[in-house]
Amino acid sequence: MKRTIRLAATDGLGPSVSVGSTIPARSWQVLALVSAAMFTIILDNNAVNVAFPFIERTFPDTPRSTLAWISTGFSIMAAALLLVSGRLADRSGRRRVFLTGMVVFTIASALTAIAPSPLFLIAARLVQGAGSALLTSTAVALLLPEFPPNKRGLALGIWGTVASAGAAAGPTVGALAIEASSWRLVFLLNIPIALVVLAGGRRVLRDDRPAERVGTLDLFGTVTGTLGIALLTFALLQGPRWGWVDPKVLASVAACLGLLCVFFLWCSWSDAPLLDLGLFGHRRFAVANLSQAGTQMAIFTWFFTTPLFLINVWGFSALAGGTAVAIGMVASFVSIPVGHWSDRHGYKRVLIAGGLVSVAGMAWWILQVETDPNYWSGYLPGLLLFGVGAGMVGIVVTNAGLAGMPEASLASANAVFQTIRRLAGVIGVALAVAILGGRDTDSLGAFRNIWLLIGGGYLFSVVAILAYPSDHDPEKRPTR
Repeated sequence: MKRTIRLAATDGLGPSVSVGSTIPARSWQVLALVSAAMFTIILDNNAVNVAFPFIERTFPDTPRSTLAWISTGFSIMAAALLLVSGRLADRSGRRRVFLTGMVVFTIASALTAIAPSPLFLIAARLVQGAGSALLTSTAVALLLPEFPPNKRGLALGIWGTVASAGAAAGPTVGALAIEASSWRLVFLLNIPIALVVLAGGRRVLRDDRPAERVGTLDLFGTVTGTLGIALLTFALLQGPRWGWVDPKVLASVAACLGLLCVFFLWCSWSDAPLLDLGLFGHRRFAVANLSQAGTQMAIFTWFFTTPLFLINVWGFSALAGGTAVAIGMVASFVSIPVGHWSDRHGYKRVLIAGGLVSVAGMAWWILQVETDPNYWSGYLPGLLLFGVGAGMVGIVVTNAGLAGMPEASLASANAVFQTIRRLAGVIGVALAVAILGGRDTDSLGAFRNIWLLIGGGYLFSVVAILAYPSDHDPEKRPTR
């Protein structure tokens, strides 16, 4: 008879998990479902970048600045609604919010594919962003309680690798869909995966609705916080395009600062705020958030600028530029074994090592890449170094941040984590646009400044994670 061992949920991530020689099949099914959901979101986002030129051709009378809202509108909604989505999940049940998000995202994908006009298309993408926020805020919160503490790094490593696969596949799958039919097919690719997630989720995911409703929804905090984050995201995205001294950008920044000041004051006074500021009293959570701000600023900048360098400076084709991104993402698949290793030996050393490896990758590019293409000797070694380092850091920092969080606040804590991640990414893209300027100014010198920015982001993350508690080691594998 197989002997099982009862592990107490000492880290607060969920109920006790019975662990024998194997992890229960249901845990792997939950991992597959939440991974598929994130794969769908990231595949969609990366495929849209390929589809954009063809969308412009469909609506030739619509200015590019208007069509850009296909991407920026999604980002604004996805960032702005994360906090309220996390609060709703802790209050009403993560399973319910997750499945609702999948339904919203699926319906919006179908509407996007049949959009008869630019405004309809933009509105559908806004709804997609709302569905993305509901999914993103709950995925990790659903996943972690299903695994014992000494297996959570492995689970997150697999989850992150599937997300990286979506980032790698997006440009290629999008291009193939456009060649086979049109840009509209890009948005329909989400639907079969989403239907499988919905069917499996209703059967597999644990109904975690609280026995009693947890407080009331903070309506004032929801309005001020959501609008403040939306205006901040809007200003960061539009600043490089309109100019940082444009009256609309300045007005957005001023309104954002005012709303966020009111929001934080309200959260410090309210008995049941949208954002529990006490979360930042957890040292691991606060330090990991600070560290990931640097890495996410850097990785979003890398995603945005890598194809631009290869295509605009070296003259590569769009497919070749997309392939380079895919190679970097394949290198990041190291997150599976690294996540498992961190379960045994702790997070801090992994995050320091991964950050330094990423810095080394950028240093290689700065010193070795030339104006004339030298892909194999100059570019590829730095690409592989950066991919491995980014893979080491990307998922482990999530586990490091959520370790020890109270179970009742897990979705809210993850929502805060994901909000900071998205805002840091938007800042990175805005800085990259400001550094590069217009397309006619693309040069090796400009991109060396970009690589310096990316390396600086990872170096900042290393310095920040030094404050992470050194005495924290995940629970070791139980003895039998």
